[in-house]
Amino acid sequence: MNASISLCAFRVFAIRCRMHASCVVWIGVRDRAISSNHFNTMTLFHQTQSRSRPRFRRNNQTGFTLVELLVVIAIIGVLVGLLLPAVQAAREAARRMSCSNNLKQLALGIHNYESSFRQFPPGYLHKFGEPGSMYLANHQGFSWGSAILPHIEQAALYDTIHFDRPTFDIENLSARETSLPTFLCPSDTYSEGEFVVRDDSLTPVLQYAGASYAANWGPSTPTINLDDTPLESDGVFFRNSNLRHADILDGLSNTLALGERTNGPLPVSTPSPGGHSNFETAWFAAVHDRDDFEDDHGHMVLFETQFRPNQIDGDDKGLSAPHVGLAQFALCDGSVRAITQEIDAEIYNALGSRNGGEVIDSDGF
Repeated sequence: MNASISLCAFRVFAIRCRMHASCVVWIGVRDRAISSNHFNTMTLFHQTQSRSRPRFRRNNQTGFTLVELLVVIAIIGVLVGLLLPAVQAAREAARRMSCSNNLKQLALGIHNYESSFRQFPPGYLHKFGEPGSMYLANHQGFSWGSAILPHIEQAALYDTIHFDRPTFDIENLSARETSLPTFLCPSDTYSEGEFVVRDDSLTPVLQYAGASYAANWGPSTPTINLDDTPLESDGVFFRNSNLRHADILDGLSNTLALGERTNGPLPVSTPSPGGHSNFETAWFAAVHDRDDFEDDHGHMVLFETQFRPNQIDGDDKGLSAPHVGLAQFALCDGSVRAITQEIDAEIYNALGSRNGGEVIDSDGF
């Protein structure tokens, strides 16, 4: 074959090249013989021209103006403002449900204790030590909360407590400072991880893990109250109490067992008779003072029903729940009820007594 390639009767009417969807190159060849070198040179020239031409792209990017951005931010702020109260309400409802479950578990522990020992646990134990010994101060003081530990899946902690020694003894340090979630309402920010200190002038300072629940001591009067008259009351729990189901003549479903109380500050308008500035609620014990063998602190684990829940003129022996407008209670039958702080005072006192003979309408609380 010749160096030249004869392309006879070869007709190329059009070769279309698209460049950037707008540049079209037409090459026409009709009845011509093209050498291979000439053909390659044209092809190379065409490719070089194609690569050397600038490419133009359409800019499709978009953006926000400052005004549009501010409008979007404002809309988001309004939506957050509308949704935040609903979110907070949902969270509080969840915390209340958890609190209700805690009360249910504690009430179940009390019933299991009663099934085992044929009596409710004591409000707290009190025993004088031998004169002249290190046990001169309140010898025990262990509360209903300590007694029911094996019945709320805390048997291991129960086994570490030395019930034959005072609550303030060094052997009971670890137990009395242990915080237990079952005794804490999730809404109570004053008790979780906090300690109750009755007298910080002592060395070492005696402190107890905070709690959110106390047991029902019953109704009181200005002269007969939880601390001044610590013996038997008309409630269910008191010093060295040992009541049975049959002793609650008003009915288990009409008598309070447990209520909730934070360790927050007392109402400013009513300072505590004992000079306390905060509520003092613990699960471990009621008494701990080493320097006063007559000093009872039953209000640490018990509550009175003289004052309604969250009442502004109440004292440290009443209840102050962390929920707005109400407090939650476990009744002696194991049920849990939320009671408004606006409950009639007489009905509330009737719920606190075990054998007052009152007729209580369940719609009244």
